[in-house]
Amino acid sequence: MPKRLDVYKFAVIAFGIAAGIAACAFSLFGHASAGDLRVALPEILFMVVVCAACRSLPIYLDDDKAFDLSIIAILMVFLTRGAAEAAMIFLLSSFVTFERSDDHHRGACIYNTDIVKTLFNNASIVIAILVPGLLCELLPWQPGDLSMPMVLFVTVFFSFGTFFVNSVIMLTLFSLMENLKWYELYHTMVGMIPNVLAAMPLGLVMAFFYAQPNGILLVVVLFCPLLLVRHAWKMYVNSLSTQKQLIEALNTTMEARDEYTGGHAMRVSEYATLIGAEMGMNPEAVHMLQRGALLHDIGKIGITDTILQKPGPLTAEERTRIEQHPLIGANIIQQVKLGDEIYDMVRHHHERYDGKGYPDHLSGDQLTLNCRIMAVADTYDALRSDRAYRKGFDKARAERIMRENAGTQFDPQVVDALLRVMENRG
Repeated sequence: MPKRLDVYKFAVIAFGIAAGIAACAFSLFGHASAGDLRVALPEILFMVVVCAACRSLPIYLDDDKAFDLSIIAILMVFLTRGAAEAAMIFLLSSFVTFERSDDHHRGACIYNTDIVKTLFNNASIVIAILVPGLLCELLPWQPGDLSMPMVLFVTVFFSFGTFFVNSVIMLTLFSLMENLKWYELYHTMVGMIPNVLAAMPLGLVMAFFYAQPNGILLVVVLFCPLLLVRHAWKMYVNSLSTQKQLIEALNTTMEARDEYTGGHAMRVSEYATLIGAEMGMNPEAVHMLQRGALLHDIGKIGITDTILQKPGPLTAEERTRIEQHPLIGANIIQQVKLGDEIYDMVRHHHERYDGKGYPDHLSGDQLTLNCRIMAVADTYDALRSDRAYRKGFDKARAERIMRENAGTQFDPQVVDALLRVMENRG
């Protein structure tokens, strides 16, 4: 995996930087040929400063993953000057971009950040600018033509294209990395789309203003709404981060109760997401499944240690008590407002396909696919794990038990998906 990751990073860097240098040469040669290079240089400098200012206000998705408002400045340059100049402005702005955020109380520029990371980030954006930008060359439109309705179509096409190309590049990168699951990033990206696309009209308005007399002053005035857009984005990302931290804290508290089930929720989450992906669930659904799986046993917080860690069989009274944990967990999820889907998974992860489970005795299609997957993932990990009352079973025996109970305790299609995952991935 590290080798594939390095090959991918350097391939993007090589292609992106080469394309960026070509764009710079094309743009400057065009101005020189037109004889307006001296007039264009101050405007280029101004646009570099605007782009750098947008880039200097990043919003962090993780410790070393961030996005910024530069797409708005890029759109303005693209609409007025073309894709080559937009790529050039972006590259030049890297030399005067200083990042500072609430969580990173320091300044950073191209001279004191990791060179590979800096080159990759710049290369990916250059590619994201040039691919949709060159496709716009096929349209009956020229940079600087702000006439309606064509400019609206170009704005939407370029905005979607830039966001899509950059998202694909970053999704591929993070899917090759071990510290961030691809479905987590996909969930974040999808959630960002309404905010990102809502910000695109600002780039169009900036282009209109820039094309007017005293356009530079008008663009400066527009920085106030840009800061409001950044605030809205930051609030959204912070809400995702807070929810993730809450889930992790609840999971840590739960697993600290029982040394025999430490790591159980994480393993169930991995099994469930692999099964969901195998069954063709979309990344958004897989992400929801992953979060629900992490919290499926949260109700055990309300069960005493003498029952949880009892080495022998449970009495009827103790069994009745421990079967309350899905209801206790569902109540916790409802109180902290983590959503109906997670509530459903926590409440019904001990239901059976034949209706003989608990607490509501649902069966078949009365159970959501998430709950049917949870039941399979939870039981399989329980079979494979050491418990206070027995040693874990080996892989072959655990799989045989799952097959024998397909159609009664478990949804046969989900069991088949689990077995395929086990065969393909080990």
